[in-house]
Amino acid sequence: MDVLSLSGIALNANLKTQNALMTETERLSSGLRVNTAADDPSGLAIAETLQTKVAGLDQGALEIQNANNALTVADGAMTTISDILQRMRTLVVESRSDLQSTADRNDTQSELTQMSLEINRIAQNTQFNGRNLLDGSASSQLAQPTRALLVVNPNASGGGQIIDTSVDPNSPYVSPTAPQMVQQVSVDSYDATSNTLNLTITLGSQEPAFGPEQTITLPVGNGTNFPVGFTPPTPGNPTFVQQSQNGGGPQVLGFNIGTLTPADVGKVAILVTLPAQSKAPGSALDVNSGDGEGSIVSVDIPGVSATNLGVNEVVLGDDLENQAAEYRVDNAIESLSGIRATVGAQMVSLQEAASAGNTAAVNYQTSESAIRDANIGAETTAFTKDQILNSFQTRIIAATERMSAIVATLVADSIVR
Repeated sequence: MDVLSLSGIALNANLKTQNALMTETERLSSGLRVNTAADDPSGLAIAETLQTKVAGLDQGALEIQNANNALTVADGAMTTISDILQRMRTLVVESRSDLQSTADRNDTQSELTQMSLEINRIAQNTQFNGRNLLDGSASSQLAQPTRALLVVNPNASGGGQIIDTSVDPNSPYVSPTAPQMVQQVSVDSYDATSNTLNLTITLGSQEPAFGPEQTITLPVGNGTNFPVGFTPPTPGNPTFVQQSQNGGGPQVLGFNIGTLTPADVGKVAILVTLPAQSKAPGSALDVNSGDGEGSIVSVDIPGVSATNLGVNEVVLGDDLENQAAEYRVDNAIESLSGIRATVGAQMVSLQEAASAGNTAAVNYQTSESAIRDANIGAETTAFTKDQILNSFQTRIIAATERMSAIVATLVADSIVR
């Protein structure tokens, strides 16, 4: 009987069982199936890639949350500006009452001026982590040049627009250096003898650079869109222009008169000019979502200074200028509401991006876990099995060693006899 051969077989089997126990012990203690590259080379490479994705998405979710917090700060500041604009409108409406004294109007003007300064202060000082939010440096939108706000321009059946913007894309034209103005164009009467319509044009501004208020009358042929003695409008050549300093200064405003008929008698159009906007250097803020190289979410917050909103000079005066003040404030409220709506939409978009990133991170984590993590139930079963095998194999080895010793003794006794 070859006892030593049986012992060798048991030893080899026990060595394999010991190696298996070491691997199972390592997996059970770490909870991982892949602890070294030797455990699963290709699996390790895939798991590391998935882990990189998870780490990037988790950090991206934090960055998106920071961007959302920044937008919340910006919206909070714009809420205050909105409250200020509402107060400014209340004061402007109040100032259009003839029951106010001169002292009352002066006090109202002082408050309006102070509120305009407060809007600028908020726009310049609202920050998040040291980054300005409301001065235009967080926006890629271009600052608008000087422009005219056509607030009243009736177009009834059978009549035409008093001010026509379809002929010339630059109409109404406002000089970049023009002071803030308000213009009223009214169709007063129709002269059947000359077949012309008589217009009164009033242009005013309380800025000293403009000069005194201008009022002129202008005849326009029935069914035409240009003053008597002038030629029809062409692009870049408006049918009517006005100058500052009561006609002695540079041209400050130009526009095209619409095709008018007797049906337009009694109509009034009003133009209110707005200043050129300003913008601090900078562009929209890019937030890395962590989903991959170049995967970003853009956050754009336009500047909301008093100049950009058109309320840097809400100056009270006669009724026409007070109307202009009211229109400017109304336009500012509408503009700010649009900006806040855009910011709110971006907040919703960021929340959706964060939700999508978290979902992707969970799925990537699940995929990595399937590769890297150990199946504790299976490993425990294997560990228990190998412990039993190890014990059994050890006993076999011990028994074969004893048998080998007995056989050796018997052989020795036989030789002596």
